[in-house]
Amino acid sequence: MARQFHRPARLDPETAEQLEGSADTAVASELAHRAAQALIGGFPGTEVGDDPITRSGVVAAVAANGVDDIAELWADSPATTLPGALWRLFLVREWIRRDPELVARRYATVVDLTEADDAATARLEAALGEARPVLAPTGLRERLDVLLAGDVEGSVTEIAPLLSATAGFLRALAAGSSPAWIEDDTDELADRVTRRDSALLATADELTDSARRAAAGLLD
Repeated sequence: MARQFHRPARLDPETAEQLEGSADTAVASELAHRAAQALIGGFPGTEVGDDPITRSGVVAAVAANGVDDIAELWADSPATTLPGALWRLFLVREWIRRDPELVARRYATVVDLTEADDAATARLEAALGEARPVLAPTGLRERLDVLLAGDVEGSVTEIAPLLSATAGFLRALAAGSSPAWIEDDTDELADRVTRRDSALLATADELTDSARRAAAGLLD
């Protein structure tokens, strides 16, 4: 069944009205950042009682309704911001959830380099150069589920390993088959992130940058 995105996030009536009426780009950006910070925790102000967007409120909304609505707030955020990174993780999680057999096939692809061009060889060498085991799709999805449920406690530094692991996963898929991600404009996951050229590799690079920023406590 096709998944439908909805705006605004289902938090509470007052917050929903605020989000729905926020056509202003600056306001929308602020809401995206605050929702992302509340989900992850460890940011000042995310547990202020009179603030309509608190960590407890966002986590409760996700538990009741799923993260889809809140994730939509992040869709237009720059890649190396917290909401932009979470949007990319959300897209990966949704892809694995929706198309587990396709992702598993791409993950398990055996690479035949007998007639490979320089670009294919370079992609494989780049993936091998990571020198780290790549999570299997089911294992990655489980970790993404935990993160997107708001169950990672602490601060933004806690998500750096998962950002790096997801980047490695996407590079492995690109090396094993193709750097393309979503190839149909009518696909429900068609997005500026998933439809661009070499989308898997571009997203992997962005997540790697985000991981570095997160490890330094600079991803917000």
